[in-house]
Amino acid sequence: MRVIIDARLYGPKHTGNGRYTQNLIKELNKVDTKNKYYVLLRKENYDKLTFSQNFTKILADFKHYSFEEQFKLPFVLNKVKPDLVHFPHFNIPLFYFGKYIVTIHDLIMHKFTSGAATTRTFPIYQIWRLGYHLSFAKAVYGSTRIIVPSKAVKNEVLDYYKINPKKVEVTYEG
Repeated sequence: MRVIIDARLYGPKHTGNGRYTQNLIKELNKVDTKNKYYVLLRKENYDKLTFSQNFTKILADFKHYSFEEQFKLPFVLNKVKPDLVHFPHFNIPLFYFGKYIVTIHDLIMHKFTSGAATTRTFPIYQIWRLGYHLSFAKAVYGSTRIIVPSKAVKNEVLDYYKINPKKVEVTYEG
């Protein structure tokens, strides 16, 4: 199987998502020699990291939440012709139509709508929120499976989105 892992948020610099992605790849390196993995990395990590021989690094130096990510990343993904892509973050390119799974860590931005925690002006923040909700809906409805870290997050996903509960898998972290 050919699997792409979007590791552009790799490492502790990117807090919880980064550490999750780092440990996911570290453990897959140990236990899976059968499948072929393609790891998308930003330039800051591309030259530093080495993996076992069934892992191939791909430079995908596109910032999250950028137009470049939305329009260029699907071409990178399609070039590999993966059987599956794992997005360890809800941000799925809207123009990617292949098979994928997603990890949703929380729905915190669903709950806080005022813009009090942003430096953006309120109109710009509302436009950003629209993009957030479009991307999140694409992640939920378009994915083959959704990985969540707890039953509480699973219940939140099921409360906000009317999907089959069997689509959401609880996989505890750590």
